[in-house]
Amino acid sequence: MKRELTQREKVLMLFLIVVLMIAGYLKFFSEPVSQQLAQAQNRLADAQDAVLVEQTKLTNQRKMEKKLEQLKAAGAAKTAEIPEYNNMDNVMVQLDSIMSTATDYQLTFQELQFDSSLVSRPVAMNFTAPNYAAAKRILTDLYNCWYRCSLSNIAISAETSVAAQPVSVTLTATFYEKYNEAAAADDPANAVPDPADAAASSADGAAASAG
Repeated sequence: MKRELTQREKVLMLFLIVVLMIAGYLKFFSEPVSQQLAQAQNRLADAQDAVLVEQTKLTNQRKMEKKLEQLKAAGAAKTAEIPEYNNMDNVMVQLDSIMSTATDYQLTFQELQFDSSLVSRPVAMNFTAPNYAAAKRILTDLYNCWYRCSLSNIAISAETSVAAQPVSVTLTATFYEKYNEAAAADDPANAVPDPADAAASSADGAAASAG
């Protein structure tokens, strides 16, 4: 025979049910939502930090580019010498001096470009500087190099926005030299065809005509 619950037991039972419902809500709904909210807030903070880093890097790059433009507008390199062809050894000495403050650097001398008055000597460069200030100083020294040159394709990157962190720079520095007799001798446009090659070409042409 079932015994009817007393009023006190009914209240305790109701209280227990309420406690279980609250515990279930916290366990299966409130806690997961709170965790998801915390994760979302962390992702938002990371994204904001990444945007700040990129903005700072872009600002620093624009500052350096603006400085170079100011130097160009002021004619800082107008007195630079245009040496006689071939000035590669002296250019190497200058570049070695300018790059002495870089953490490391690499130079790739590209194919010479000849015209009737100047020889262009492009040098693909990439270097790592200790910080933005050092990178800016190196670029300024390149622009003010003793030998006439122009800078192009400048790209600056850094892992973080911290001013004291290393900075990587790539660019092309084109040095100019006077077109003289030595340059004319090296100019592919003035190359004299090899007699053997010319004879072989004539023979091939004759054979083709006979065929």
